[in-house]
Amino acid sequence: MKPLDTEWLLSADHVLPSAAELLHLAAKLAANGELEKAATACDAAFRVAPDDSDVASARALLLDRLRIEEHGLVFRYVPAGPFLMGAEDGDPDERPVHAVELEPFWITEVPISWSAYHALLGWSPPPYGMPQHKPIRDPKTGKYDDELFFLHNDHKIRRKYCASETLLEHEVPPSDATRPWTYDQKPMVAVSWAQANALGKALSNDRVTYRLPTEAEWEKAARGGLVGRRYPWGDDPPTPELCDFDRFEAFSIRPPQDFPPNGYGLHGMSGGVREWTADGYDAASYAESPRARPTGPATVKQRVLRGGSWADCAWAVRVSFRMGHAPDRASDPTIGFRLCRTARGTTRR
Repeated sequence: MKPLDTEWLLSADHVLPSAAELLHLAAKLAANGELEKAATACDAAFRVAPDDSDVASARALLLDRLRIEEHGLVFRYVPAGPFLMGAEDGDPDERPVHAVELEPFWITEVPISWSAYHALLGWSPPPYGMPQHKPIRDPKTGKYDDELFFLHNDHKIRRKYCASETLLEHEVPPSDATRPWTYDQKPMVAVSWAQANALGKALSNDRVTYRLPTEAEWEKAARGGLVGRRYPWGDDPPTPELCDFDRFEAFSIRPPQDFPPNGYGLHGMSGGVREWTADGYDAASYAESPRARPTGPATVKQRVLRGGSWADCAWAVRVSFRMGHAPDRASDPTIGFRLCRTARGTTRR
């Protein structure tokens, strides 16, 4: 069967037809076995009619079929196509709102947990697992290895914030007192940009690249297909039922799975932990940003963090909020990350 022409769906300049016509196209593409193109058509229909239950249902079914589980991580599919990045009513570095066109990608359903980080690197489980290739103290001089010394100290921070069943370290005993503490439900914290970036490189192979999302990929994923909204769920102000925010006095993190997923099936895109992106921070970059696959400056003093955290106010957990942060500064209980997945050698769909 001849492939259907869908290239026009990838352009921000093309005026979209009705949601019904886009759904009809998606059904034909799915019948052709072209699920990714069908998802792109459904995503376009959602932009046209976000309140149409038939559109939302068809899109959700397709995105579920494109879900991938690898390395013990669940990756959700974000279709190719354009979106509007930034906010005219936000901070100056969020302006101007501009069209961006992206390739398809997958991104982890939740931020990487401390347990997953250790398992993926082949370390013993937290809270005490460390790299196996060198001792924390030189056996001859007795001096501590700097990298491992700081890692040991960051483990102390993670013990406080990453235990699965507590709101504060050891505040509430596990439901089963015989079961050891676990660290697989909450985001890993106290992560430097280099540590997050290195995990992606360690997992990548000649078929698949795992990496931090670009800033544009992160924002498209966070919006969940909604256009011009402040939060992953829309414009309603955040509440404790929608995201983990504004709890600075609590010194704790809630599991991202406690909150409803956005339109792409992603949990915790607002609040919880600030998430590293691949891009360098430039407050003025939106004024000159290219439309296709934009990336930030390569040589930078700061990398971009997105999403806000459990300690931030409602303003900082908006999907367009940006902040720069020194990439080598770990030991921060508000910083985590999630990984992006792309197939090597793919072209526009």
